[in-house]
Amino acid sequence: MIKRSFKREVITKALDRCFISIEKKNTMPILNHILFKTTETECTMIATNLDSSVVISVPFEEGEGEGTYVFPAKYVFDICKLARGEVVEFNFEEQQQVLNIKSGRSRYTIPCSDPSNFPTIETFDDSKGISVHISRILNVLKKLQFSMTDNNINKSYGGILLNRDAQSDDIELVTTDSHRLSIISLKNFDFNVEGIEEGLVISGKNFNEIKRIFADIKEVYMSVNDGKLLIKSDKIVFISRLMKNEFPNYREVLGSSKKESDENKCVIDKKELIEGVKRVIALSTDEKIWATQFDFRGDVLIMNAHSEFGGNSEDEILLEKPFGKDLSIGINARYLLDVLGIIDDEKVTVVVEEGLKPLTIIKNSEEYDYVHLIMPLRI
Repeated sequence: MIKRSFKREVITKALDRCFISIEKKNTMPILNHILFKTTETECTMIATNLDSSVVISVPFEEGEGEGTYVFPAKYVFDICKLARGEVVEFNFEEQQQVLNIKSGRSRYTIPCSDPSNFPTIETFDDSKGISVHISRILNVLKKLQFSMTDNNINKSYGGILLNRDAQSDDIELVTTDSHRLSIISLKNFDFNVEGIEEGLVISGKNFNEIKRIFADIKEVYMSVNDGKLLIKSDKIVFISRLMKNEFPNYREVLGSSKKESDENKCVIDKKELIEGVKRVIALSTDEKIWATQFDFRGDVLIMNAHSEFGGNSEDEILLEKPFGKDLSIGINARYLLDVLGIIDDEKVTVVVEEGLKPLTIIKNSEEYDYVHLIMPLRI
């Protein structure tokens, strides 16, 4: 018999973090389980989907016996979430291979699986790691995720690229779906992990796991080795496979967006722009592509769109600060609304250049610079 008792909030939080790395749909039933290891001094939970793994150290109140068993993650997680007592007791019967759970007046018996069927978690040499303020990365993630390719459509762009800008020494986080591109440049950010010069790509799915698992943690130990990334805090170890870096040379399409020139920059009230775009695409019947012409004429922005059934729409708004000359560009207005939705400021700085070049949204702050490019359409 292996017995352990836990504070309900402690075991529930640990199970939640493990459950994040368990895929709801997979071809191996064992991956829906958690490997539970107990010694005299600690309890460890391990969950994996083969692409990423998480190891959680769980403090316990009382216990006896040592060993390893594998239980179905969802059932145990749901039981602990709904438990009425402040303490949850795990009693594993080795001969019957069942886990008995008790909390308050509730009791459960759950069949367990053979631990030998659980995948082996590869060892990781983390001797060359560094301390990283992971909260700075996670805090800007929402400004990047929307422009990432769905992994089922294009796996090459289904992740986030971490790279170092050789000129500024900033750490860049980049996402693209080939129609738009987001770049966050973190200033004064120490991230000298192995491979950063060539660029590290973490899948969007794994980055979401990192965000949820380390949501309330500011600083971690991070290391890269043999195509894998390790992130470690006091009681959590997360290991993720890295993707092959097949990102385009995005600096070639940045154009003059980072140059200090008023000629190709204008300032627009964000609320006015959002409402104007929504009015002009009111006749659109295509949910994905809202082809819209943007004509900047003096201090006025004129927007035009045509619908598939022959309708036309036009709307005008005033610019806070106009370009130095008249400019025009056609873009997918849906992409513009996406980026405006994550801009915090009331005013938006827009860059438009002559020729078939992207429309660019820029935002500079003390902690980071943000650049978002929307590729042009021929309208």
